[in-house]
This record gives sequence, C-alpha cells and structure tokens, in this order.
Amino acid sequence: MIDDPILSTLAQLVSLHDGIVEPAGNHSLSVLLTENIAKILDVGEEVTFSTRADIPNSSFVTYHSELLKRFGALLQIRGAVTALEVKYNGYLKTTGFDKLLLQKIAPQNGLLRYLNAKPATTRYLWCHVAYTAEADEKRIGMVSFIINDLTKVTPVDIGDALLWESDIVPVDNTNHPPMMAEEELSNLIEQTSTQLIKTDLENWSAKLNRARARDEERLKNYYGTIAQEIRSKLEFKQLEGEDKQKELARIEATHRELDRKLADVQERYAMRVEAYLHSAMIIYLPTVHIQCSLIRKKAQREVIAVWNPFTKIIEPLRCEVSGEPVYNFYLDDGDAKIISPTIWKER
Repeated sequence: MIDDPILSTLAQLVSLHDGIVEPAGNHSLSVLLTENIAKILDVGEEVTFSTRADIPNSSFVTYHSELLKRFGALLQIRGAVTALEVKYNGYLKTTGFDKLLLQKIAPQNGLLRYLNAKPATTRYLWCHVAYTAEADEKRIGMVSFIINDLTKVTPVDIGDALLWESDIVPVDNTNHPPMMAEEELSNLIEQTSTQLIKTDLENWSAKLNRARARDEERLKNYYGTIAQEIRSKLEFKQLEGEDKQKELARIEATHRELDRKLADVQERYAMRVEAYLHSAMIIYLPTVHIQCSLIRKKAQREVIAVWNPFTKIIEPLRCEVSGEPVYNFYLDDGDAKIISPTIWKER
C-alpha cells in the first residue's frame, strides 16, 4: 500500500508500461523499467524515486518534475481506449424473468410477451468527454457516461461491477465484436455528451442569459429614449422638408446603432463550447439477455432486454426517436417502434 499520492501515481504509471515497483519506505519507490521506457524517461532501468530530496541515491520527484511530464507524454499515445472483462462469481439464474419483465417494462398501447432468458456477455462503453466552455470566463470540465452497446441505451448504470479489482480480467476483443457501427456510436456519444454538458453548464448559462437580457433592456431603453426625443422634436417644431429628413435619418441611425450594440451584447454573452472524447473503457459484463416480443396491432418484433447482476435490475429500453431510456413507452403502428411518452404526445 503506497500512501504518498505522487508515488502511488508513479507506481500505476510504471505498471502500465510493464515495469515493476516496490515500496522502499514511506517516501521512496524502487522501480525496474523496461529498457525503452527507461530511455524515454532518461533514467536508469533500476532506479529509486523519492518525494524527499534528502534521501541518497534516489531521483527526487515532485508534481512539477520533468519525469511526470514525460510519463504524461507516454499516456497520450497509450491508454486512451482500454478494455476489460468482469467476472461474476454468483450463479446467473434464467428463471423468473417473465414476471420481472412485465413488472418493469410496460408498453402503453401494445403487448409485451416474454420468450426466453439466457446468460450472455454484454459490451458496455464507459466514455469520458472533456470540454472547454468560454464566455465571460473560461471553464473546463468532463462528463462521463456508460453506453450499453447491445441496446444502445445511455446513460446506464452498471452498479458495483468495477468495485473489486480481483474480479477484473483481461479480455480478448475478438470474441466480442462491437454491435454498433462507428458512425452510429460516434453520433450517440456526441448526442449524450451534448446533453450532459448542457446540464453541467446550466446554471452558468442561465446567469449569462440574465445578464444579456439586463444589458439588452438597458440599451433598448437608452436608444428608445433618444429616438423618442427626436420624434418629439419633429412634432413640436413641425419640421418639414430637408430638416424633417435630417431628423428621420437620425432616428434611423439610432436604430442601426442599437442593432450594433445588441449584436455586441449577444457576442459578449455567447457561450462557445468545444469537446472531445478524452478516453473510453470497454467493459464486458456477464448479464442475462431476455428475449421478448413487442406487439402492436399487426406489427410484431423481437427485442432484447438486459438484466444486470451488478445492479439487480432490468435495464430500460431505448426510445427509437429521441434516444432516451424508457420503461413505459408507446409502440408505432407500422413496425412497433419504441416511442417515449414525451415524443408520443408531440405527434
């Protein structure tokens, strides 16, 4: 157990690059690196890292050390996407799902018929999307969410599946091909992260909108007063001909100036957001796939619902119009397409 946060981080980084670490006291870490990594880090293959400068024959490491920067550079080309499988030590039963399914999932205008249930591995993607938002100030943040690759439902919860490190095992990706095409997955990540980032920035966005509305109101009052004064002058002096045209031109110029000022205000309070997929973890979980049939008039189709032993629940299905997770939904007359109550009411 390494308590020092710097040494703990170093231990993880070294292990990630096939090195061996061993604590050497409370403030030191003995490390054996592969030849190529030692060369990249510009240290010996056998080296001791220390967070105290007075420990002899060791390399002193701080948060600002060049060593951590070099490790950071290595991480940029490794670890962006990783995969793992989780063992489930219990027994995955396949009975009782007929009642559980009908209790959890309810089509409002059709029928749900249970067909069968069987243990099967489900592929999940844990995505981390980093973003930078800029308006009157600059903020950075990250949103994380999990996608069920089979049902395309997101965000979903996988419970305590990753809690026990001893249950995590290497995985052979070739045994579990992805269910979604790259473009479809990319769109799903983009849509989900957009919604979550909006929620993250909701309070700030509301504050900007209030400030923009306040400044716009002030400008409209100011330039409205000027235009009104010019009109009053026109009426009071009964101006005609060239003098009248001159004052009307002033009113027009006032309106143009107001439009320009309003555009400036909108630009000042506009929020610009940039985001990118920072990293992703592909997680293979043992689950139960529940085959069921959705029936609406003459339309009928089969879908799979997923029971996750780490959450002990049947996961929701996906609205095929909005993409939102749903337990209660309507079925389209044509092909029994799943439609959320919100979208159904808008039709």
